[in-house]
Amino acid sequence: MNLKLILLMALPLSIFANESSAEGGTDFWWRLVNFIIFAIIIYRLVAGKIVEFFKNRERGIADELSSIQEKLKEAKAKKEEALKSANEAVEKAAELKETAKKEAELITQKILQHSELEKEMIEKSFEQKVEIERKKMKESVVSEVVEEIFNDTDGAVTTKELLNIIKKKVA
Repeated sequence: MNLKLILLMALPLSIFANESSAEGGTDFWWRLVNFIIFAIIIYRLVAGKIVEFFKNRERGIADELSSIQEKLKEAKAKKEEALKSANEAVEKAAELKETAKKEAELITQKILQHSELEKEMIEKSFEQKVEIERKKMKESVVSEVVEEIFNDTDGAVTTKELLNIIKKKVA
């Protein structure tokens, strides 16, 4: 390898030994050969590092791309999960709303039934009190009539007098 390198480096020296440069001719072909040799030397020295650099860069870009794709998949999965959660929440809210309406109806019905029962109880109580008051009034009227009859001096009361006494007490 070292021998090849020495020969390649010695080849450009032949350009200076060229006859046409001494005569004032053109040395285009020798310069072209010199450039090709220079390019080969540079390629041999730098090519491995350049290829390795681009391979590493390609691997890095591929890794980055795959990680971005994984993140994208995760984001899509999270989005789907969030949409499912939102749909479930909407369904639960609708169910809760229906349940609340049913409960409100049941409570309203219970309150109405309870109110109706209370009303009936109050009416019955009122009727009982009215009946009791009527009985008390009758008893008091009868007792007053009887007292008036017994307090009367004659002791004998005619039917007309009895009716007059009852009318006075009732009116």
